Amino acid sequence: MKSIFDYFNEKIRQAILGFKEKEIYEIRLRVNEPIVLNTSFGEQVIMTCIVCDQDIKDSFNRVTEYSAYAYEKNLAEGYITVPGGHRIGVGGYMTLQSDKSAIVKNIRFLNFRVRHFIDGCSNPIMEKLGHKNLENILIISPPAMGKTTLLRDMIKNISNQNRGTSICVIDERNEIGGCHRGVPTIDLGMRTDVISNCPKGEGILMAIRAMAPTMIAVDEIGGEEDKKALEYASISGVKIMATLHGKDTQDAREKLGDRMFSMFGIKIIIKGIGEYICC
Repeated sequence: MKSIFDYFNEKIRQAILGFKEKEIYEIRLRVNEPIVLNTSFGEQVIMTCIVCDQDIKDSFNRVTEYSAYAYEKNLAEGYITVPGGHRIGVGGYMTLQSDKSAIVKNIRFLNFRVRHFIDGCSNPIMEKLGHKNLENILIISPPAMGKTTLLRDMIKNISNQNRGTSICVIDERNEIGGCHRGVPTIDLGMRTDVISNCPKGEGILMAIRAMAPTMIAVDEIGGEEDKKALEYASISGVKIMATLHGKDTQDAREKLGDRMFSMFGIKIIIKGIGEYICC
């Protein structure tokens, strides 16, 4: 699996090699500006390395494997997912396509969001849940608190530990399994299927029709189509594991509504990185 450092030319790589990959959350390249890193010990601005247009081009070519046309669908979403689950956001000059969708053509800004996988982070929760790990589960968390990391590890644990289970992950933004050309680059367990690059609502219905899952897992529910599809899954007898941006159960209830909120028998609230409350 590629290191995040492999997506930069020698100039950028040498400027950031003093940092360990596990310490880095984001690497921001902005044309004519210094490199900015978001790390476990705060923001780091590398004033000795000013990013030029060629640096952006070199990184973009490495990310797209020198075939930008193959990633046009991803670019229309504003990001590209690479092996390992790292996600690269793009910014620049937007142009409208014939179907009225927008795509970035002149890319001048790149944000490398470095994926961190913490194997076993869900173990304390799994021990607490016991046999209840096959109920409907809702993970509630503010942004950047590790909800997707927790979701991944719970999927892996449930998949490996429960005989007869079949989990289908609807990975709309390729962040859960880090699929590359349809193949997950993150271990989600032996009994897990992944539908990637597909809207959650559509993917949930597709999974129920075609994959016969016992559980469906999704990240960041919110839209009405998501809710309708999840309710359909629930009444069809499929268990659900989902995440939601929120501060607490009250916040989650207001966002989902009483009926959908009560559908989840287990709520896990992330209060801080590695700090969980089950209710």
